[in-house]
Amino acid sequence: MSARDPSDLLSVVHPAVRRTAVVLLHGLCSTPDELLTVQSALRASGYSVHPMRVDGYSFDAAATLQQALPYECWIDAIEAQVKLLRTQHERVMLVGISAGSSLALGAAIRCGSGVDALVLMSTTLRFDGWAVPRTQVLLPLAFYTPLGRFWQYRERPPYGVKNERVRAWIERELRHRKVSSAGSAVIGVGHLREHDRLIRHVRRNLHRVQCDSVLALHAREDEVASVANLGLLARGLRCRTFRSVVLANSYHMITIDNDRHQVVRETSAFADAVAHGTPDAIDALSARSLAA
Repeated sequence: MSARDPSDLLSVVHPAVRRTAVVLLHGLCSTPDELLTVQSALRASGYSVHPMRVDGYSFDAAATLQQALPYECWIDAIEAQVKLLRTQHERVMLVGISAGSSLALGAAIRCGSGVDALVLMSTTLRFDGWAVPRTQVLLPLAFYTPLGRFWQYRERPPYGVKNERVRAWIERELRHRKVSSAGSAVIGVGHLREHDRLIRHVRRNLHRVQCDSVLALHAREDEVASVANLGLLARGLRCRTFRSVVLANSYHMITIDNDRHQVVRETSAFADAVAHGTPDAIDALSARSLAA
């Protein structure tokens, strides 16, 4: 059998899908590898997918020391990308994981109707997961006083992953590299301070998010941020359709953990409903989730 011409594949993709752009936002001081499973599935379906690297937010492999920029600069970069994509597509959807969800919300607040939909994974508007130490309350001293000048966060088990094989693989990666598919081995106080400032901004302004549809995916056993974060979203957002899905068998990094296939299915189904402009389909998904 001869190989199929890529133009043939394009011809069978629904025009509504081709007219929908998806921006992927990884976690703090990390790389787009965190969302590779979602990226591959959406591209295979014909979506225009744009995994972003953001200066002063993403991990920079060429830098000896990771330097953070103010969170407003992070949002500036996403706003510029959204504006560019709006000139070429009818719809723009933002997909973020962990700090990337906060960043997606911050961009949606800034961009207004320029963002049509959001997929928020492992949203961390409050650090209240089962593995967060009680000393977390002292972090503002590190963020906003000279006491934290030389402090940094070092990644440690379980690395946001319940699956023991994936966890062991991440541990092996971090022995030889500064970053893995679950994020950077070390995050400096500059990045953490700007993320804290971003979270505060987002929580104050959730009501300003204008997009019609939001899908929130969160692990029941998330060790960083509990499912109470879904309640913050549900109470704060004013979107027409808000759907939340609680995953049963993962920790924080749901795109590489045991529930990664469900994450891909849920995201793809939501993207299809957004692309085809069928809010009833999103409502049906929500009803099915509640019934389950």
